[in-house]
Amino acid sequence: MPSIEVGTIGGGTILEAQSAMLDLLGVKGAHPTEPGDNARRLARIIAAGVLAGELSLCSALAAGHLVKAHMAHNRSAAPTRSTTPVSAAVAPYIKAQATEGLTMTSAKQAG
Repeated sequence: MPSIEVGTIGGGTILEAQSAMLDLLGVKGAHPTEPGDNARRLARIIAAGVLAGELSLCSALAAGHLVKAHMAHNRSAAPTRSTTPVSAAVAPYIKAQATEGLTMTSAKQAG
């Protein structure tokens, strides 16, 4: 990861959950002797987590497990109302998108 901005002082670090996690990782606040060392350490921890996730994804793709899991959990089909509830605020937008898609498909077939 060539560039990642993290901080261990200020901003959201005062929030309870974020503060607790920084404390758990041992990078909370400023480093007592080396300024910026805690931020560099946190960046390394995050990069290592991302790398582990990418390696896991690559191995699942290579072994065919990702496709099998998606098929087993029916993620190959479009979500339906019974499996994915839609909030009343979002429903009109989704309906408009579906109608627009049908209109565009009809126009392509006619043209």
